[in-house]
Amino acid sequence: MSYPSATEGQRASYREHGFLVVADAIPEPDLDELEGHLERILTSPRTLAFDWAWSEDEARDERSFRIIQSSPSLVWPGITEARFRAWAVGFASDLVGRPVEFWYDQFLAKPPERSVPTSWHQDEGYWGRNLADRGITCWIPLQDVDEANGCMHFIDRGHRGDVLEHRRVEGVQSDLLVCEPDVDRTVPCPIARGSVTFHHSRMPHMTTANRSPAYRKAVSQHMRVVGTEGEGDHYPWKVYVDQLTGTTTVPSTR
Repeated sequence: MSYPSATEGQRASYREHGFLVVADAIPEPDLDELEGHLERILTSPRTLAFDWAWSEDEARDERSFRIIQSSPSLVWPGITEARFRAWAVGFASDLVGRPVEFWYDQFLAKPPERSVPTSWHQDEGYWGRNLADRGITCWIPLQDVDEANGCMHFIDRGHRGDVLEHRRVEGVQSDLLVCEPDVDRTVPCPIARGSVTFHHSRMPHMTTANRSPAYRKAVSQHMRVVGTEGEGDHYPWKVYVDQLTGTTTVPSTR
C-alpha cells in the first residue's frame, strides 16, 4: 500500500477549517512496527515516561499514570527513517503551502478505567511566539478511536483566532494546560486505525478520556516551517515541570 498525496480539496479544507482527516493513510505493517516499539514504554512507564495528568495527591513513586507521555524516538532510534514520518512531513508541507520539517514527537497512551480527558488547548499555547502560524501536527492513533476511548475533537475554524488565554490544569503536577474555546463549533473526529488527523498549531483541540477496556495509544508528530529559529518568548502561563525532581521553571515571557 502506498501513502496518499494531498489533493487540492484537502489543501483547501485544511486552510478553511484548520484540521483535516486523512483516511487510510498509513499501512498496517508500518503501524504494527511502530506499535511494537512503543510496547516497551507501556511495560516500563516509571523509567521511560511521565504522567501528563499526575495527580497532586500522589507521590512520584505512586503515580497512577492517567495519561502516559513519552517519545517514540526514545525507544526506536530508527524512527527517523520510518516511511510514515517522511510522508507526514511531505503531506504537511503541501497543506501548509511551505516546506515544514519534523520537530518532535510524543507518545500519548490512555489506560483503561483510570484515564482522564486531555483538556482543550492550542499547541501554540505551549510553544513560544516564534511558532505563530508556523506549526502543524499529525496525530496517529494506533487503534480505532471514537468518543468512548479518546478521539480528537477540534473547533471548526478555530485556527483563525488568536492564541487563547491558557491556565494550568488544577490538581496536576505537570505542565498540562487548558483553554476555553467556543465549544458550539466542536467537531468530533472518530477514525479507524490507519487514518490520521492534521491540525494547525493554533487549532483548539482535545481528546476524551478512555472508557474502553484497552489502552488508547496515539503518536503526535509536531512539525514546523523550515527556518523557524527556536521557540522564542513564551506566554505567561507556560511552565516546565521536572517530574524527576518536582521543580517548576518559568521560561522567558518578554
